[in-house]
Amino acid sequence: MNLENSIRKYARSFYWQSIYKASKENGVKLFDNDTNLSGLQVILLYWSEIYNFLYDLIAKKEYPFLNDEYIKNDFRVDAFLYYRKRQNELELAKHKEEQLLQKSKFKKKPGKQTYFNVDFV
Repeated sequence: MNLENSIRKYARSFYWQSIYKASKENGVKLFDNDTNLSGLQVILLYWSEIYNFLYDLIAKKEYPFLNDEYIKNDFRVDAFLYYRKRQNELELAKHKEEQLLQKSKFKKKPGKQTYFNVDFV
């Protein structure tokens, strides 16, 4: 098992998720060093946030297939994260398209031009 897989397993554990949530909500200190985090600490924090997000989605029951067993499989988690990323990109593109349509509706359209002669006396 490689190091990142071990970190991911630890990051999704109930024990670590409890500590991580306490640090977010109550300011519990996770590490002795608050600055200059090591690469492993950064990876642990990254995956802790990902799993925290996924557990929140499970609690909201937004995706019926998402459950504790699903989260234990790294491949499935990666696939779900990719799916969410694509979903967000499509929603963003749709939103931008709608904004462009709204802007084009409110643009002043050129009217008929009228020419007339003026006498300068």
